Amino acid sequence: MILLSPPKLLMILVIALIVLGPDKLPSAARRIGAMWHEFTRWRAHLEREVRATFPDLPSATEIARTVRSPISMLDRLADEHGATNRRGSPGPVAEAVASVPGAAPSPSPRVSAPPSVPPQTYSPGVDSAVEPDVSSMN
Repeated sequence: MILLSPPKLLMILVIALIVLGPDKLPSAARRIGAMWHEFTRWRAHLEREVRATFPDLPSATEIARTVRSPISMLDRLADEHGATNRRGSPGPVAEAVASVPGAAPSPSPRVSAPPSVPPQTYSPGVDSAVEPDVSSMN
């Protein structure tokens, strides 16, 4: 959504007054207002039709919040998934593997910590990268 501060609105009004003149400005403002009203009516009608077709659709504010911050939605889904798994449900992947004939049940995967990497030491004057031969560049 475009946020217009008072100075921006004043600048738009001054430019509109200069371009349209004082006699055409009120009628132009009425036309813009009528078009905005028609647009909002059309948007509400479209939203009602979509909600009638998809009753499980989340609210527009929740969709906007998800678009602005997808991490929060992923966190919420992970929490819901974790709550489902804590209740004893094996989850969709385990159910799919279990439905394959001849597949042996596997224990739940455990995530292990990455192997520790020794810290790299800095030796002044010693560069591990290959330095270009500058003598042949001239």
